[in-house]
Amino acid sequence: MPKKTKPAKRKAPAKSGKPFAFISYRRADSSAASRWLYVAIQRTFGPDSVFMDTEAIRVSDQWPHAISHALRKATHLVAVIGPQWLRVTDDFGRRRIDRDDDWVRREISHALQQGKHIVPVLVANADDLKPEGMPADIQRLSKIQHFDLRDDRWETDLKLLLGELEQMGFERSSVGAVRYPKPAISITEIPQSELSALLRTLPGWTEEVSTLPGQAPLQRIELRKSFEFESFPQAMEFMREVSEPVTKAQHHPRWENIWRTVTFWLSTWDIGHKPSQLDIALAREVERIYKKYGGEQKASRKARRARATP
Repeated sequence: MPKKTKPAKRKAPAKSGKPFAFISYRRADSSAASRWLYVAIQRTFGPDSVFMDTEAIRVSDQWPHAISHALRKATHLVAVIGPQWLRVTDDFGRRRIDRDDDWVRREISHALQQGKHIVPVLVANADDLKPEGMPADIQRLSKIQHFDLRDDRWETDLKLLLGELEQMGFERSSVGAVRYPKPAISITEIPQSELSALLRTLPGWTEEVSTLPGQAPLQRIELRKSFEFESFPQAMEFMREVSEPVTKAQHHPRWENIWRTVTFWLSTWDIGHKPSQLDIALAREVERIYKKYGGEQKASRKARRARATP
C-alpha cells in the first residue's frame, strides 16, 4: 500500500523547461507495467511528456544515443521496480545491477548525480529497496519516497500517481477523467534464447516480424501458424472452440479465416507486441484443440508427401 507518511512537497520544475519523464525499467522485471504506465502518462499529459525505449526508439535510431539523449532531456525519472529488479542476472549468473555498464544502473546514477526528480514506482508487490543490496552510487534511491501501483487497485493508484506528477508541474492535455484498463502487470517478455527453445516444442510455429499498422516504423513480433481443415464449417467450429479458452484467459489472438484455413498470430500488447508465456500457453491450447480435427494425421500426411516429392 502507498506509504501513509506524507511525502515532502516537491517543487515544480522551472517554467523554462516543460516537464519530461523518462521511464527506467527492466524488461525481464516490469515491461508490462512500464508500458501501461507510459501509455497513461502519454494520454494524460500529451505525447511529448514521456519517453520509453520500446515506444520512442525508431528502427534507424542508434539505441545508446537515443537513450542518452532522452535521459539528458528528462526532468523526471520514473523508476519502475518489480520483484526481480535487483535480482535479474546476465548469461553468467551475475546481477546486472552490479555491472558498471548496466543501463538501469546508469540511468538511476545519472538522475541522482544531476539532481533530477526521481519517482520510484513499485509494482507487482515488490519489496522496499534495501541500500545494502544496491551499488554505492545508487543507494540513495532506497531513501526516496516510493509509490505503489498495486495489482488489485491499479486504476485508483494510477490516478493518485498521475496527480502526483501534476503537482510536479506536468500539465494535463486530456479533458476530464481518463479511464485506464487494468493490465496484467506481471507479464514479461520471453528472452530470445528461451523463445527459440520453446518454439522447438511447437512444430510449425514461427516468429514473424511486421510493421504495426498505422505506427510505422514500429514493429511487432508474433508467433504464427496456419491450420487446415476438411471443410469451411469445420474451420468455423474450430474457431468457436478456441474462443472459449481465449475468453477465459482474456488474451486474444490476431487470427484470420480463408475458406478451410485458419491462421494465428500471437503476441502480447502489454509488453510492446512481443511473445510472452500467455502466447505459448495459447499456442499449446490451439494445438490441443486441433488434434480433435485430425491435426496430427494431417501433419503426418503432409510430411510424407513432402518426403516423397523429388
